[in-house]
Amino acid sequence: MGVQWTNKEVVHLLLRAGFGATQEEIAVCTALGRVETVRRLVAGESLLAKAPDLLPFDQFQADGKKAMDPEQIVDQQTYWLYRMVHSPTPLIEKMTLFWHGHFATANYKVKDTALMVAQNDLLRKFALGSFKQLLIEIGKDPAMMIWLDVNQNKKGKPNENYAREVMELFTLGIGHYTETDVKESARAFTGWTYNKNEGKVAYNAKQHDNDQKTVLGESGKLDSDDVIDILFHQKALPIFLAEKLLQFFVTDTPSQSWIGTIADLIVQKQTIGEVLKELFLSDEFYAETYRMALIKTPAEYVAGILKCCGVSVARGHAQAMRKMGQELFNPPDVAGWRGGSAWLTSNCLLARYQFAEGVAKQMNAQTLASAAYTPEAKDAAADWPKLWADRMGVSTLSAQTLHSLSAYADDTIVHQGQAKQRNAGLRGLLQLVLISPESQMK
Repeated sequence: MGVQWTNKEVVHLLLRAGFGATQEEIAVCTALGRVETVRRLVAGESLLAKAPDLLPFDQFQADGKKAMDPEQIVDQQTYWLYRMVHSPTPLIEKMTLFWHGHFATANYKVKDTALMVAQNDLLRKFALGSFKQLLIEIGKDPAMMIWLDVNQNKKGKPNENYAREVMELFTLGIGHYTETDVKESARAFTGWTYNKNEGKVAYNAKQHDNDQKTVLGESGKLDSDDVIDILFHQKALPIFLAEKLLQFFVTDTPSQSWIGTIADLIVQKQTIGEVLKELFLSDEFYAETYRMALIKTPAEYVAGILKCCGVSVARGHAQAMRKMGQELFNPPDVAGWRGGSAWLTSNCLLARYQFAEGVAKQMNAQTLASAAYTPEAKDAAADWPKLWADRMGVSTLSAQTLHSLSAYADDTIVHQGQAKQRNAGLRGLLQLVLISPESQMK
């Protein structure tokens, strides 16, 4: 007998496969059932029958009517955040974020916003597609070529940066290749250049080392495509990717047997979307032990709150993410963001609290006092935090959190007769829900 399909399972899925959910999305997905909801996510179809289209960058406005500047990285960060909040195909946006961390490339070295956006579009295009094809394409991506010094990789003077990261961070992981493999691969990758003045990627046969090479036990006059093929012959590759996918979508510590199961799917299936479909349809994905078991990334925390509260995306929200430790288009280094408890240092937590305070102040007072935010039993103090947590995508509050928030609601809302003080109490309750330990988890 499979797992139930209730609001809780829907919220769990949409927190992991997207950036939270509105009450409308939860109701629709509950009615659709697990199979159809997962099918739509993986197919890149809207969950809602009539979801509004995303505005293109040149029509999107933030902070009133100020036009966005495509050359400003903060405006591109803001627009990507807007996509996370409003995309009708959340899994594609989520996987774009996954690949951004996997193929971590930063604008502080690339120094070209347009190239960073082009790479982002590439990651989105292949978000749920073939991993092998994406790996081939990323090697010819101008931002990546600048980031890992591909232009300096020439016949007779190989630069190992790209070859090393392809093996260590993109496909195999440390321990599954040798220094000789890196050096030989670097020779195989020679010949590709990016001309920044012309904006063109080209292959220069005169700069390619066409001599004999040996990579991971396979020999020949190898080129870049040959090395990619050899990497996909390695048993370590699907295991490496399977562990990263499980850590991103399910748990920090996946079992070896589960990693093996997902690795087998990576080998058998043509696309990452097909792999994720099996993962999201599995009963194990919905096990209680994995719910509320991962710390939300700043992107998930910010986008999820904006989505649930219906607050418009602003430049300050992207900047708030930076203070929380995750600046889009600027991961810290080639290994990307570390995640986990690193998201909850004192400074990062303070930034989350300040963001929550700002959202609570932005919320319309009439909305907070509306029927949607008012429990049926108005005098039952505990029903207030329960309802508001539910609206914010928090399925369960701990007994300690519920006790504290109930006491607050009892003092500031239930037994508050003056409207002004009561409105302040409502905003305070929202802020407290958003900074609760449970709101940091997914």
